[in-house]
Amino acid sequence: MKPGKLIYITIAVCLHLNARAQDSNTGDVQIHTDPRLAVLVRKYHTYVRLTRPEPVKTPPPPLTPPPASGPDSYTSNAGVVHRDIKTVFNGRGYRVQIYYGPDRAKAMKVKAEFMRHNPGVRAYLIYQAPSFRVRVGNYRNRNDAEGMLREANSMFSPSMIVPDEVSISTY
Repeated sequence: MKPGKLIYITIAVCLHLNARAQDSNTGDVQIHTDPRLAVLVRKYHTYVRLTRPEPVKTPPPPLTPPPASGPDSYTSNAGVVHRDIKTVFNGRGYRVQIYYGPDRAKAMKVKAEFMRHNPGVRAYLIYQAPSFRVRVGNYRNRNDAEGMLREANSMFSPSMIVPDEVSISTY
């Protein structure tokens, strides 16, 4: 028998068997799983049902917040009216820069240490590529910032006064 005829017969038989295999599919799929899987699924659903709290229906929030009385008050998300925060000055002012460098972890450490020693003074972590800066305080003029500069120089060196946009408010 010639080799070409043998290849032709082999291909014809393979195509015929492939076509028969596709015709015999009835669309049913059988999945064989370990019976322990069903036990795990039941345990999971029981656990979720027991541990999940029942949903509590809350009324939708009002479309408009209740009016606050006075120009120096605001209403927080909890519905509490605060009257003691008053913005005195927004604009160009000064801050004291206590850290400048490329290391974010060190900048965060310096900020945390400053906040631990001076809880009443705001601290800001600023990223301006490629460096991090930690600036503290909100001062309207340079003379006000000099007191903080002297205090910061004792702990963080070098420190310097830098111009920045500040928002000074009374608490």
